[in-house]
Amino acid sequence: MAECGWDEEMSEVPSLLQEDLTCPVCKDLYRGPVLLSCSHSFCKECLEKCWNGPGQNCPVCRKSCDGEQPISNRALMDATESFQKEKRWRGPNAISNLHRLAFQLYCVKDEEPVCVDCVPLHRAHELLPLNEGTRLCQEELTIKVNILEEKVETFKRMKNKYSNTVDFMKSQAEKAKMQIKAEFERLRQVLCVEEAARLKALADEEEDKRSGMEERISSLTSDIAALTKLVQTVKREMGAEDLTFLQVSRRAQWPREDPQNPSDALLNMAKHVGSLGYSIWKSMQVHVTCIPVVMDPNTASPWLSMSPDLASVRDSPERQSLPDNPERFDPCVFVLGAEGFCSGKHRWEVHVGDNPKWILGICKESVARKRKFTVSTDRGVWTIGLSKGVYNALTGERTVLVFESRPERIRVKLNMDKGEVSFWDTGNGGKHLCTFKHKFTERVFPIFGPGLQTTPMEVKPAKVTIHTA
Repeated sequence: MAECGWDEEMSEVPSLLQEDLTCPVCKDLYRGPVLLSCSHSFCKECLEKCWNGPGQNCPVCRKSCDGEQPISNRALMDATESFQKEKRWRGPNAISNLHRLAFQLYCVKDEEPVCVDCVPLHRAHELLPLNEGTRLCQEELTIKVNILEEKVETFKRMKNKYSNTVDFMKSQAEKAKMQIKAEFERLRQVLCVEEAARLKALADEEEDKRSGMEERISSLTSDIAALTKLVQTVKREMGAEDLTFLQVSRRAQWPREDPQNPSDALLNMAKHVGSLGYSIWKSMQVHVTCIPVVMDPNTASPWLSMSPDLASVRDSPERQSLPDNPERFDPCVFVLGAEGFCSGKHRWEVHVGDNPKWILGICKESVARKRKFTVSTDRGVWTIGLSKGVYNALTGERTVLVFESRPERIRVKLNMDKGEVSFWDTGNGGKHLCTFKHKFTERVFPIFGPGLQTTPMEVKPAKVTIHTA
């Protein structure tokens, strides 16, 4: 009787789980289960058969799934496979292949059923009655299913992040496209004006030199006519008396000098077309601004707002909806320069104005982005800053900086080869403020921290000079 009751108990245990592992369409255990957005699962083949007709709806709740791509439900597939293994252990033919005896025990370490003759092979292992082993497996399986379901939800959340990132990339591309077109249109207008000016200069020179040459031609035409007339007169009077002949000989003279081929009569082609591309580029410098360091909007805190040219940053009236990409600072209110440095000399000037709180300098590439941290040289950040009316070099112990006047424009000089970054007050005769020395072992980036202030922090344009060898 006891043995019969035990068999009945074991036959009922799997039925509680089997119902959850049964496809609602084919009423059989899941085969390659897939998951819909409404959280219902089906055999992949069953769902494809249901969707052969017009429209794609969930076979259970009838929710529209048009355009949806079902995802593989790995958690359910693993659970079904584990259940089938467990069912085989309990089946009427569940016997040991080694000893041809029915399984009566479960080895916890090896996670498999064993017969009584297998016990010596599992010495020092924990062995449980088969029903307790089944219950243990079911509990472990339930835990694994919960973990996998949580993983599914994690994957769904990440998928949503990916989708949001794609949408944001589209808006970025559209914004960049508009800016590129506007800038090229502006430069085209500049080039059109430059082209018109150069064509006018060419036409003016041509007109001036052509008119001068035509005046010479006209003068020569008059002289030729006068000379021709004089020759004819002299020839006509050559047969006169000796006295008249002598008088004619005295008149047969041309008082003006012979015409000379003028120099500088041709157009100055070297001026108009010589090294034309370079000449045009050189004249366009006044229409182009060189920003030595532009900011990277992909690193900007959601609480910051940037100018379209990426040269200025200030606080945002509200937190912006931006992708939570790994490069972005959050919650710290910083933004990095778009270009990092591994070697060489670099310099840029930043207008801080009357901003009551700011941080400015450089930081290593691996600086923390997703948590708050103390800004100091110990954390790979070499900066100076203003807070509560006090200027500091942001070292581990904080070094107070005393200035004669409030700096509004600060120059940052970085010498990677010497391992130096220095700060200068350009509005006060280029006074030196502070210098950090460090052997930089990784790439560093300019860092800007305007604080949550309305006063923008702006990188000033650099002066462009041309050196010819």
